[in-house]
Amino acid sequence: MANSNYRQIGDAIGAEVAALSEAGRLHLYQRWAADIGRYIDLFRWRAPDGKDQIRGWVLTRESVKEELGSFASSSPGAFTPAGVNRRTHTFLLFGVMSLEDDTASEIEFQDLIETICGRFRAGDALRLGGNITSLERLTPPQVDRIDFRAFGSTLCHTVEIRIQAIERIVRA
Repeated sequence: MANSNYRQIGDAIGAEVAALSEAGRLHLYQRWAADIGRYIDLFRWRAPDGKDQIRGWVLTRESVKEELGSFASSSPGAFTPAGVNRRTHTFLLFGVMSLEDDTASEIEFQDLIETICGRFRAGDALRLGGNITSLERLTPPQVDRIDFRAFGSTLCHTVEIRIQAIERIVRA
């Protein structure tokens, strides 16, 4: 039986984010630390202008849905032949950036969100598709929550972006 290439898909999504010099620090799994100072250090980043701030991302697979093949739907490209399953991975990209009211950091953060979403909007299964033959396509990114919260003692902007990767897996 063929296996899922979810790790390769996640790594490729991460590479798209990491390719942006202004993205900050990227982690390809949920990070944890018992000490809040050590946890915050995982997201400290030095901007090209030399300014230190909290700016980082965590990418994790949040859920998976799998359907049997040999069905059709009204969605484009949704026919899956018999012997093939369609597996939909939902990846969560959580972002955080220091909030600085005096510099209107919200505008910079919103622009960064748009830049990141733009890397996944084309629907061409990223520039990674050639290496992951099971990847059918990515759905357009969904920005589910933009907010701010305390990150330790620092007030930060936060965002949750979800990207679905649809993979076809041949059954044995």
